[in-house]
Amino acid sequence: HKAVGFTGYNHLRDHFERGEKEGRIVLGLKEKYDLDELNDYIKPERDLQFTYLGIRTLYDRYLLKDRNGVPIELPQQLFMGVAMFLAQNEFDCQTWAKKFYDILSKFEVMAATPTLSNARTPRHQLSSCYIGSTPDNIEGIFDGYKEMALLSKFGGGIGWDWSLVRGMGSYIDGHKHAAGGIVPFLKIANDVAIAVDQLGTRKGAIAVYIEPWHVDVRDFLDLKKNSGEERRRAHDLFPAMWLNDLFMQRVEEDGTWTLFDPFEVTELTELYGEDFEKRYIELEHSDDNITREVISAKGLWKEILRSYFETGNPFLTFKDSANRSNPNKHAGIIRSSNLCTEIFQNTGPNTYRTQFTFEDGSVEAYDEHEMLTVDNGTTKPAKKVTALDSLNGKQIWIVDKEKTDGDTAVCNLASVNLSKIHTQEDLARVVPTAVRMLDNVIDLNFYPLAKVKKTNEKSRSIGLGVMGEAQMLAENKIEWGSHEHFTKVDEVMESLSYYAIRSSSDLALEKGQYPTYEGSDWSKGIFPIDKANENACKLVDRGGLFGYSHDWQTLKEKVKTDGMRNGYLMAIAPTSSISILTGTTQAIEPVYKRKWFEENLSGLIPVVAPNLSSETWQYYTPSYDLDQNLLIKAGAIRQKWIDQGQSLNIFITLDKASGKYLNEIYMNAWKFGLKSTYYLRSQSPESSDDVEDRSQECVGCQ
Repeated sequence: HKAVGFTGYNHLRDHFERGEKEGRIVLGLKEKYDLDELNDYIKPERDLQFTYLGIRTLYDRYLLKDRNGVPIELPQQLFMGVAMFLAQNEFDCQTWAKKFYDILSKFEVMAATPTLSNARTPRHQLSSCYIGSTPDNIEGIFDGYKEMALLSKFGGGIGWDWSLVRGMGSYIDGHKHAAGGIVPFLKIANDVAIAVDQLGTRKGAIAVYIEPWHVDVRDFLDLKKNSGEERRRAHDLFPAMWLNDLFMQRVEEDGTWTLFDPFEVTELTELYGEDFEKRYIELEHSDDNITREVISAKGLWKEILRSYFETGNPFLTFKDSANRSNPNKHAGIIRSSNLCTEIFQNTGPNTYRTQFTFEDGSVEAYDEHEMLTVDNGTTKPAKKVTALDSLNGKQIWIVDKEKTDGDTAVCNLASVNLSKIHTQEDLARVVPTAVRMLDNVIDLNFYPLAKVKKTNEKSRSIGLGVMGEAQMLAENKIEWGSHEHFTKVDEVMESLSYYAIRSSSDLALEKGQYPTYEGSDWSKGIFPIDKANENACKLVDRGGLFGYSHDWQTLKEKVKTDGMRNGYLMAIAPTSSISILTGTTQAIEPVYKRKWFEENLSGLIPVVAPNLSSETWQYYTPSYDLDQNLLIKAGAIRQKWIDQGQSLNIFITLDKASGKYLNEIYMNAWKFGLKSTYYLRSQSPESSDDVEDRSQECVGCQ
């Protein structure tokens, strides 16, 4: 227990007093607790769980440091400080601080990096990612830049929907061919990511989403190309496609695909499933004088896969899968995912109305296209009225815009460490504590913007996921991708889902339902498994005649009666940082190799798979050696049970990277009901590169 300037653990009171003096620990926290009791509860021996890489990662990234960069806390003080911060609003905060401390310090559950880093500090920004949407007007676009900048400033990763923004050659103020399209605006977003970095540690990280019918889609796919006109490139963004079922069907059928200008077909962004398909086909065949470009669906799909293989982008996400299983479809629509493609929540752009301030000081606002008759008898849209006009006998002094905030979603994340969970009883004990801890994040968080707080309080969204799947399998002598693997994952995810839903319902009884609960799928007793993809359900024998492990019907009746505390509940994040910290395997992924090097702030550090031995060696199959369709199928099984999504990478060696194989993998992702895939990673089959590259990954979700 040595670090620079420390030998052993000092009293918790002394630790807090020094942290407050250094300005690194929030004032007023220690006064809420019996520090003598909590100090005696700290277990220094739990430090011995750390691997060398884990403790180096903790030292480099998580421990609070003074102005000279010297640590002012040790590992168990960090875990107790986080636990105290997250328990402070509980009626019996002393007891809950101990429970939170136990699951964190025993590595049974680990909070995401922002929570682990910032809980207990004066700037307690605990959320990982934010998801928003840009409207199609100049005020909304530039308000969006400001929002992205403030969110990035405090370390949040960003996912942003741009599907509404009109395409190149569109109308501006009635003039055709005046719009420059989406790319110039994305260039500015790219520079926001560079200029407003994440607390001075790394560039901002922004994923940008559009739908495949957008007229600028091919320019969008070229954003990260190394050739072509540099002014139309945005190398620091992370493009992502928001694909619908109809497009995927047209690709399969080798049919045509029609591109539209969103300025003329705004309604397509508000629809999904059969409603989308019906309206899209109507627009394809309508007599209206709207912009259309008919192309080959398969040709566009090939361009998408080419870009994906060459640059790792665009991420592929599936609009209809996401919205069909949206538990809160009564309250809006999911327009995109986040930077790490595991969060799926309702979002909406800001809306704007024309606002008149009159010379007498009164203010009135009208929809931009509302027809108004000014005092000289002229009738025109509100947006055409100027300060030279008078309305209803009052002279207009200034014309402005009235803004109504949209919804920007938030992800608050933690992960259950499957390598530490050995029984149903373990899950039944750990999951309720984790759900309560995450629910408290919502109320204790520092929010960079009021609209973000309003959205989060309205849905009370959290994302409880898992990590250490590969270690769990290896230690149980189960081969990755085997039938035993699929069955094991199905059983584990069923239990996680059951206990998470039950815990949220218990919290609703104790603390109240989330505000938009009524009308949700939860309120009707409809759970994620009830909306599961049919193909995914056929991958394992459980279910149907074979039954499930838990009494779901009783739980459904309970939820209908007691409600839910959280509108969104489960999501599987990448966890690369916290899995290193806890010495387990990353999230749901197979291992990169059995032994490799991790590069962090301390340099290259050798790593071996957890508990690697002659007995576990064969069960740690490297990710590049697996048929990637097995990763898709395992993902489909997990997806049955969770209401949001999962960060799912694909790993391909160059000798296997044919268009046919890529098409098979991502077609299967769609057919098996996945909501997204994350990076497409590739390497040479002869590669001797033993360094795992995590340089592009978002720190927040880790």
